[in-house]
Amino acid sequence: MKISLARLPTPVEKLSRLSKRYEREIFVKRDDMTDFISSGNKIRKLEFLLADALRQKCDTVFTCGGEQSNHARATAHLCVKLGLKPVLFLRESQPEQNGNSLKKLRNFFASDEAEQSYLKKAINGNLLLDKLLGAEIIFVTQQQYAKIDQLFEEYREKYESHGHKVYTIPEGGSNALGALGYAWTVVEMTSQLDLSEFDAIYCAVGSGGTYAGLLAGLRFLGYETDVVGINVTKKEANFFTEKVMKIIAELSNYGIRVNIEPEEIKILDDFSGPAYAVPSEADLECIKMVATMEGLILDPVYTSKAFRGMLQSSRRGQKILFIHTGGTFGLFAQAHRFLEI
Repeated sequence: MKISLARLPTPVEKLSRLSKRYEREIFVKRDDMTDFISSGNKIRKLEFLLADALRQKCDTVFTCGGEQSNHARATAHLCVKLGLKPVLFLRESQPEQNGNSLKKLRNFFASDEAEQSYLKKAINGNLLLDKLLGAEIIFVTQQQYAKIDQLFEEYREKYESHGHKVYTIPEGGSNALGALGYAWTVVEMTSQLDLSEFDAIYCAVGSGGTYAGLLAGLRFLGYETDVVGINVTKKEANFFTEKVMKIIAELSNYGIRVNIEPEEIKILDDFSGPAYAVPSEADLECIKMVATMEGLILDPVYTSKAFRGMLQSSRRGQKILFIHTGGTFGLFAQAHRFLEI
């Protein structure tokens, strides 16, 4: 059911200086250290998903995400290591996201000197790694992305008509099989910590799979610890509540049977910033503060928003655990923003 791809167990560290400053005990689960190129939370899900792809004897993997998707980058890297062909459907940025225009990125051989100069600046971070790994990249509009399942099917027909067998992974690897990765992470953490001592575990919520796995794993093992998700998207928390409930219900197919009430799902909407993948000034300041105080590097899309949300929503005297889900490569795509702080 699972192949070993991540470097586990990842360490747990106490952030002593931040704990003293904010008058609460702050610990961090370093899932930014699960690998190097495949680093972050996605590799834990991909251990299950790519095992399934190999079991089905697929040779091509479709997945999707934003232009700087951590999940797409991790999928591309692991596919290459396993001898699979990665095909990434990447959503074009909103106009406010760094001024990027994916219409320009669609033509990697533009003859115009100005466009060539643009491309040199625009292809960075996760997108640069996707290209280096040889992933096939299909840029899609916001409107196309809204119907990504339909687009997957259209391309599946094309690939399979040429003799390939396609395995499709949803955004973020967030289905029940992927969520198993974080149910198993809870087991890993029980050998490192007494989870019953913690008031809450915090994580970013971008597609819901990590949150669902953590909550299901805790309840399956009998822990009542709260799991607080910080929504980094512009979708409302209710959307994720329904998705998490669905994923947890489907986890019963893999032996994890728990009864979760909707009120147990705690997802906060107040820290998403200007837009998905766009950090606020407060997020940038949080990245800098955590880096200078603890030497811990957060990313601009997920963990900066989640960490800021944790600091503002937790209370003095609490003992809390932060799941660092990686994303460091995304910093390079936003380097210009740090000139402003």
